[in-house]
Amino acid sequence: MLKRIPAAIAALALGGAVFAALPATAAGAAAPPPAPADLTVSPAPVVVKTDAGTSATFTFKTADTGSARLVDRNNKSVPLTVSGTGTYTATHTFTFADEPGVWKLEAKATKGAESATTVKEFQVHWITGLDVDATPDVVDQGGRITLRGALTYKEGSAWKQYDGQKVYLAFKPLGGDSYTRVDWVTTDSHGRFSAGEKAVRSGWWRAEFDGASDTESAISDSDRVDVRAAARPTRITGFDAYPEPVDRGDTLRLRGRLEIGGSSWDGFKGQKVRVLFKADGSSDWRYVASDWTDAYGRFFADVTARESGWWRAEYDGTRGVKGSTSGADHVTVRAPEPEPVADTRIVRFDAGPEPVRHGRYLRLKGSLQVWDDGWEGYGHHKVTLWFKKPGGHWSYVKTTWTNGSGKFWTKTKAVRSGTWKAVFGGDDEAGRSSSRTDYVKVKR
Repeated sequence: MLKRIPAAIAALALGGAVFAALPATAAGAAAPPPAPADLTVSPAPVVVKTDAGTSATFTFKTADTGSARLVDRNNKSVPLTVSGTGTYTATHTFTFADEPGVWKLEAKATKGAESATTVKEFQVHWITGLDVDATPDVVDQGGRITLRGALTYKEGSAWKQYDGQKVYLAFKPLGGDSYTRVDWVTTDSHGRFSAGEKAVRSGWWRAEFDGASDTESAISDSDRVDVRAAARPTRITGFDAYPEPVDRGDTLRLRGRLEIGGSSWDGFKGQKVRVLFKADGSSDWRYVASDWTDAYGRFFADVTARESGWWRAEYDGTRGVKGSTSGADHVTVRAPEPEPVADTRIVRFDAGPEPVRHGRYLRLKGSLQVWDDGWEGYGHHKVTLWFKKPGGHWSYVKTTWTNGSGKFWTKTKAVRSGTWKAVFGGDDEAGRSSSRTDYVKVKR
């Protein structure tokens, strides 16, 4: 984890040389050698980017015997192996195991028992990463642009959140030559940041980090936002679905008016308005119909009522014009009242001959009638024939059809003695009825 260094240390001028104070030379003692000169650090700052580390080269000049060491911000000493004469050189590879921040190069010149030291400060940085996202990609002029991003630093093979750092937000208009900083934010405990900016003109946004005493600066990729002229508003008024309630299968009428805003609200002609439906108990709206608005912005649609639910109208908008949605209108769809059914009867039912020999044909006949201000034949309808043996249950035998006068006749082989009857099951217009029963004895 990166450590915060005292402000006093961070404020030290980088690259300047600090010379150690030398004691006064006693009378008759040997004079100290000149302090080392021309101390250099390359590269400066030293930026650690990978686990392999970054090698730095150190040089200084002295006519005497030279030696050097490095001291990190915690006063930990790292000895250097120097080479050369007159101009001395040493190298050291900085890795993520080394503390980032302000370091010192201490170069010493030794002559006999006397020495002199020169100190040069430099910085060791870890690499940082910065990203930003500007949304929405297209926004109305005067609207809001949200800039979100994150700042990280690399330690070893891992990228870590960089909290408490100042990140600048910069903007370059389309056709512009340079970025201008317009705002700044501080990263939170997760290294994230967020800011809202007013949409004035189209252009590119990016985030910029100036670095710190222990980290390198960073600039994010740019993200373009297009600012368009503010879209005109619309609204749907007077939307109504009627009648309510309505019988299932009847026509439901849908009406409303699309208006566009400006100095006043006016009818918006020539626009497509869609009508949607959501059934009771459902969460999904589905498309049902659409219409184009007339010269007054009105739209009309007629649909078949099938189930209870909510209706609404939607306008998707067009270039420079916003869409809109009406309020929802609930319509209850009820089952229509059933039509009254007419009475029926089966008359003159007969099963014969009686008795009948086993295996011979038994003839069954009768007449189906319906009441319509009097009894009349009910033609072209199904009549079923049923049989019950003594002590048994009714069993279906066969089906026949009445002729145009309502009469029916059919035959079946006689198998056993029992009772017969004819049944009309009813339909949408006429009710159910049964004939009288007729017992037939079968002789063997």
